Amino acid sequence: MNPALKPYLPVCEAIGKLFAPNVEVVLHDLEAKKLVFIANAFTKRRAGDAMLSQPKVPENGDWVGPYDKNLEEGKSAKAVTVMLKDAQEKPVGMLCINYDITPAKALMESLKSIVGCVQPVPSPGAFFSQNWKEHTDELIAQFLSERNVSLQGLSANEKRELVVSLEAQGTFAIRNAVGYVCGVLAVSRATIYNWLKQQREA
Repeated sequence: MNPALKPYLPVCEAIGKLFAPNVEVVLHDLEAKKLVFIANAFTKRRAGDAMLSQPKVPENGDWVGPYDKNLEEGKSAKAVTVMLKDAQEKPVGMLCINYDITPAKALMESLKSIVGCVQPVPSPGAFFSQNWKEHTDELIAQFLSERNVSLQGLSANEKRELVVSLEAQGTFAIRNAVGYVCGVLAVSRATIYNWLKQQREA
């Protein structure tokens, strides 16, 4: 190994330890055209093997990446390559860091699947109201105003529609809300529970 590369070995080992097993760290000796260090090998390559191909050479500056890289068995990686120089600024080695993103891609697809099948649930404002009864009264008043009808003038069908509307806005997730609405609409608990059951099974 070129002596100029030895100071980089602890760095390579540290990166390999920290990100194992998803990051492969490879150190190349350009003069010997050999792989002189590898951690978390994604292939059967070992230290001492000849360089199979020229690593991606930075066109400008001392490093290049992140760039896409295909691994074996259909896996893929993000990679960076760093040009290593001696005291005379002569390129003597290359450090390649390959991050296997296959597990991350699988996790993203799984999360997309989970998020995609979850139906959004309205966030009931009543949960954030200091007085949920007051909030419920506001919802009822809004319902009556939209239909231009009084509370006493509600038909049985309109009362059912009102209960369904309150359910959609999360009112009945609040403890004692059913009893309160029963008193306001002058209907029994059984009636409201029946309407809610019909709506939830629809």
